[in-house]
Amino acid sequence: MAIKLGGAGGGSEVNDNKVINSNANSITTESGEVWLKSGVVSTDTTAYPDATGVATGATYTNTNWSTGGQVAIPSGITWDGSFFYVCDRYTNGSVYKYTSTGTYTNSSFTSNGSENMGLMWDGTYFYMGESNGGYVYRYNSSFTLQNWSITGVSGVQGVAVIGSVIYVLRNNGYIYAYNITSTGGTTSHNINTAGQLGGAEQTLATDGEYLYAVSTSGVAYKYDPKSGGAGYLGISFSVNALSSTAIEYGGLAFKGTELYSTNATDGKVFKFNEALSVGLGGKVESDGGTIYTRIK
Repeated sequence: MAIKLGGAGGGSEVNDNKVINSNANSITTESGEVWLKSGVVSTDTTAYPDATGVATGATYTNTNWSTGGQVAIPSGITWDGSFFYVCDRYTNGSVYKYTSTGTYTNSSFTSNGSENMGLMWDGTYFYMGESNGGYVYRYNSSFTLQNWSITGVSGVQGVAVIGSVIYVLRNNGYIYAYNITSTGGTTSHNINTAGQLGGAEQTLATDGEYLYAVSTSGVAYKYDPKSGGAGYLGISFSVNALSSTAIEYGGLAFKGTELYSTNATDGKVFKFNEALSVGLGGKVESDGGTIYTRIK
């Protein structure tokens, strides 16, 4: 229930955050501002058009396309702004190129790894995990191997890049963050996923701001990527179109507000629409109270 507080606003703007000593889910100020407690979201995005939408779910569109003619075990997918790239876990370390609607372009590339897990395009380079040897490799836009690598990451399941930081999901309950250098990465921090994935790590993706670690059951868990951040944000949703079947060596990619999930079980890519809400999602506490975000 909304409550009236005369001075909660204080010259703020929509999407600003502030600490308020309250436990109400929403606060309406005398001037008409609406503040939403962190950990609470509103799906009524039309009522708050100026508030930034956050991903809180995904809806399967009943659209999919097959990689079966090329990829035996699709274990990673990424979108470069024009095309999709899907990597095969075992077959010659291959990566295959598809149009936005899933038509194979007859273009493929050979990677340096023998057990590819996770694929990411950051606008300049491709990054791919190699689970067997414990590497992350970098390739240019023509898929030429670069003099760059991260080593010692055995069991890598997925990779994601946000700005100048690369995140590596391993099968030990952690996402590891590395500051990208000219030849590799320097350790930054890690994020514990054990409470959600519980050793069932499958892949990692990003929407450019947050991380999404996916379990073998096809549930995507949303994380704050920053050092000292909240970690798990309390938001999860399914990206498994085959609800009765676990995702096997799957990948996940964002294309605007669309998500694309692969599953080696039947060699297909499944299209989802992102479900948006307004609010901060995960609850964030502060010494002085609870964090609220302004949505109106």
